[in-house]
Amino acid sequence: MPSYQITPPSSSSSSSISQSTQHHTITREGVSDFAVAASTSTYSIAEEEVEEECDTETLTWRKKIKEIMSDNQMVVNTFIAGGLAGAASRTVVSPLERLKIILQVQAASTKGASGQAYTGVWESLGRMWKNEGWRGFMKGNGINVVRILPYSALQFTSYGGFKSVLQRWSGEPQLSTPLRLTAGAGAGIVAVAATYPLDLVRARLSIATSGMALRKSGEAFSSEDARLGMVGMTRKVYKTEGGIKGLYRGCWATAVGVAPYVSLNFYIYETLKSRILPATLDTRSMNEGELALRKLGCGALAGATSLLFTHPFDVLRRKLQVAGLSNISPQYNGAIDAMRHIIRNEGFWKGMYRGLTPNIIKVTPSIAVSFYTFETVRDLLSSANEA
Repeated sequence: MPSYQITPPSSSSSSSISQSTQHHTITREGVSDFAVAASTSTYSIAEEEVEEECDTETLTWRKKIKEIMSDNQMVVNTFIAGGLAGAASRTVVSPLERLKIILQVQAASTKGASGQAYTGVWESLGRMWKNEGWRGFMKGNGINVVRILPYSALQFTSYGGFKSVLQRWSGEPQLSTPLRLTAGAGAGIVAVAATYPLDLVRARLSIATSGMALRKSGEAFSSEDARLGMVGMTRKVYKTEGGIKGLYRGCWATAVGVAPYVSLNFYIYETLKSRILPATLDTRSMNEGELALRKLGCGALAGATSLLFTHPFDVLRRKLQVAGLSNISPQYNGAIDAMRHIIRNEGFWKGMYRGLTPNIIKVTPSIAVSFYTFETVRDLLSSANEA
């Protein structure tokens, strides 16, 4: 049977084994450190790649947005200019806007009757100042600006859009009068449909604080409503008058009235401007004051002329917006019923053209400022984009 003799290692071999063991230990530690370093490096690289991808995606989205803005710069400029034009024009005539609403919706009565003391323009403005001061002049203007910003922006923008569509459809480089009027009507309907609830709430707020509401609480329209703000009045109308249907009360009558009004506004303004400021005229030889007066004159004439044809629709709109509220206005079964009721009780001219004087005084500077602000802001934005 074989036997194996184990020879004890010599000192030299022990030293060799010890060095070898130490070498392997060092090697393992080095490998471990290398692995940790490699892992950290890989993580850092991965993190950098993710950051680069995120940056790339962000840049891509920014680039896309810039491309969209660049491709539709004229539309964007028109939208911004239209919104600012509306805000400026309505703020200028805020006291007359509120007075017009009050005169339109109050019932016909003799001077001095309770709650019906708004009889003349200057006398009514004086009463408004005496009772409420500057806040009375600006009452409802906040929501009016909130409403008019998108309204005016959509109106100017959609008018340009409808004109472009009709030009492609008809093949006419210069649209005929019927097509221009159609573009204006479409722009008016789009703007009304998008912003009508704000218009209704503004009318309610103007009436609630005018002193014409009943003093008893619990009525459909009481003096307590004077303390409601924009949000509060919106909630009340929504809860007590049928939800969305209540917020759109009288909308179709408004659209029917606004469509021809906007059509005539754009058509008359463009026609007057083509005569007063023709394309062949060298405007560089004119000073800024003269140029501004000509543009303001075109807008003022366009607004006043359009209003004469469409004011009865505006009266119907206001009557329907406050229909059935306390003693201010009776309940109507639609626009036709309202018109019959007004004509029977007040006559056509007195009833359907109620509030015309303050409305003309209001509309003349309002439309003038609107068109002038629109063109000024649009030209400034175009110049800034080209720079």
